[in-house]
Amino acid sequence: MMRLLVGKELLALRREPRLWVLGLGLALLLALALFAAAQQQQKQEQERQAIGEDVRAQWDRQGIKHPHRGAHFGMYVFRPREPLAAFDPGIVPYVGQAIWLEPHRRNLARHEPAADNGPVQRLANVSPAFLLNALLPLLILALAFNQVTREREQGTLRLLQSQGVSRLAWLVSKLIAVALGLAALLLPLLGGAAVAAYAAGGLSLLIQTLWLEAAYLLYYVVIAGLGLALGACCRGSRAALCLLIALWAAWVFAVPRLAAAAAQRLVPLPAADQFWAAIARDYRQGLPGDPDLATQVAGFEAALLRRYGVQRLEDVPLGVNAARRLMRDAYADRVHAHHFDELWRRYEQQQQVLRGFAGFSPVLTMQLLSSALSATSLSSQQHFEAMAEDYRRSFNRRIDEWDRDHTQGLVSYEQAYGANTLWQSMPVFEAAGPPPAQVLRQARPEMTLLAIWAALMIGCLTWAARRV
Repeated sequence: MMRLLVGKELLALRREPRLWVLGLGLALLLALALFAAAQQQQKQEQERQAIGEDVRAQWDRQGIKHPHRGAHFGMYVFRPREPLAAFDPGIVPYVGQAIWLEPHRRNLARHEPAADNGPVQRLANVSPAFLLNALLPLLILALAFNQVTREREQGTLRLLQSQGVSRLAWLVSKLIAVALGLAALLLPLLGGAAVAAYAAGGLSLLIQTLWLEAAYLLYYVVIAGLGLALGACCRGSRAALCLLIALWAAWVFAVPRLAAAAAQRLVPLPAADQFWAAIARDYRQGLPGDPDLATQVAGFEAALLRRYGVQRLEDVPLGVNAARRLMRDAYADRVHAHHFDELWRRYEQQQQVLRGFAGFSPVLTMQLLSSALSATSLSSQQHFEAMAEDYRRSFNRRIDEWDRDHTQGLVSYEQAYGANTLWQSMPVFEAAGPPPAQVLRQARPEMTLLAIWAALMIGCLTWAARRV
């Protein structure tokens, strides 16, 4: 019986011009958006590589100077471009893509791509993910809104009921037919994307892409099921259309805006001047339970004198200034980690607020999940900034250790004895995005939200079947 019902619904969809006209139009828009996004990403990646090479060349050829002055020459490191960012840029346009690395201080990421775009370019930056997140659901709702009301108005619903057809099975057959119709439109695109992902990133990127595609397919089934269920509860096709369009507008525009405003209001971020002032205070005065910096330095110097059995720092058989810097920077790293961890905790709390509002919008749920699976979410930004901080600590520590081991006593900062060989010995920053296993693990909350929406859709279909 189910096969007959699905066959009947597929035949009706095949004769439905809305499916083909809207589907082909959306496919054309998606192809154009993908092409434009890929071209823009390629251009940005070329610029990033060129600037990165120039920055490294300047570092390597800064000449003879005191090692610590050389460290203060500093350098930029740049966030790697994720392969799926062309499809879903996520938060990437709105967060810093470069970090200035220098001794003693951990900096925030800067140079947001959106800040460089003019008004016209901002209007043109429609991502492929937005088309699939927002516009394709509108097409699905346009197909689903009168699937039940049309048969009620034509009298075929009463005929089916007289033949003993289960109302739930009838609704499910319509859902299966809509899902198969969408699959016919999307599978060529999804297959091409999978092949391109494997060619670009091998098996790991292919697995990540397949998870993303599976999430989108489930998302569309959820939208179709909700459209059928809610449309079935309306008395006429016009009422069903108005209801679903109003819901679509709320899901796409109202709920995400309310969620962002609520996140900023409920979990405010510290002002920049307060943030840096707190770091400077805790560095000088010490974290809770620690002595102040002057006491720590005095204790360190006294320990050096005892260790080497001398009376003056000038007689210590290693570079005292460099050793002192290593101690002070280690504590500065602790202070920065304390405050940056608190900042990232607030970011995560804001993300939790967004997830809470995703319970009112499947579109917002899919936006969060798509960004997470594309490695363009908040977690991916945190991964980049953590890599940059590890690298900053490493190369500053290497320089100070070299200075400590190649000098004795107190050496003036005016002495120049660090050469290009020292700068060139520092390893190059190897930018890499999070591995697919980490991406999938960090996307679990959003996957759970989508599963909840799927369960809600099943409940709505069951409820609607009793009201038909």
